[in-house]
Amino acid sequence: MPRPKKGPRFGGSPSHHRHMMSNLAASLFWEGRIETTLSRAKVLRPYAEKLITKARDGS
Repeated sequence: MPRPKKGPRFGGSPSHHRHMMSNLAASLFWEGRIETTLSRAKVLRPYAEKLITKARDGS
């Protein structure tokens, strides 16, 4: 069985993974903190940092 090369996908399909990361990031920005698993938080961190950098640059 082939394994994902960019890390684990939580919940199956790549589209589900994208939507979940988007929802977690939105919750993080709205609430200021979220409660999730450690593995999801590790995957979310670079995703959220990229969004913050884009927001600061104004692009």
